[in-house]
Amino acid sequence: MQRIILCVLMVMELLSIGCLSSGQQVTRGLNMQNPDQARASEMVVIKIIDDAGESLSGVRIYSPQYLGDTDEDGRLVTLFKEPGDYELCARKGKTGEPGLAEAKGVISIIPSPIEFQAFEGIPPLLPPSYTYTGEQHYKPGMTVRFSFKNTGDTEIILNNSAPWKIQSREGEIVFESIALQTIVQLAPGEDKEWTWNQKDKNDRQISEGGYMVVLKCSEGEYGLRFWIMPEGMTP
Repeated sequence: MQRIILCVLMVMELLSIGCLSSGQQVTRGLNMQNPDQARASEMVVIKIIDDAGESLSGVRIYSPQYLGDTDEDGRLVTLFKEPGDYELCARKGKTGEPGLAEAKGVISIIPSPIEFQAFEGIPPLLPPSYTYTGEQHYKPGMTVRFSFKNTGDTEIILNNSAPWKIQSREGEIVFESIALQTIVQLAPGEDKEWTWNQKDKNDRQISEGGYMVVLKCSEGEYGLRFWIMPEGMTP
């Protein structure tokens, strides 16, 4: 009996080696973790893990437009500007190819007590296949202007005079403001404005592409998106 069991195990091992040598791979499923609800413009963390609970990097996430790829910890930090129910889709691999895996989720975005927006950008010159998103676009070197307004009915506290930073769409911190360490109180209806000169932490002009302003306050962490346009797409 022991010899029979041993033979069976040996055959199974040989079959396994044969499958690996032929290039076949086991497809692991995707599982999406996201909050059920968030405020408009509030920073949201979406995490993707496999069936074994391991974090998965490089997973593309849509809502239905492309939001970004998960980082090495399986996380994507993003935001939704307008209230509504958003269907999320995570995808690893390409349609029609072996190993494609997908996961779906839903997040409900509710109105926010803040209004966070960039302004004084310029409309881009886009190819026919592209659509204008409504996000602000700037030429390289232009001053990026943005404002934060208390649209709620209670006071909002800022921990310093400029509690914001600039991040790439992948989450890399490009620039952090130097601020006065003093509490700033925003009563309902009040706002604050700031500018950024497109220089990074080393005082160099940043490259073209998509960026986010991320700001912390007593109501949480909020963000807004904007673009630095390639020269060929400027009016």
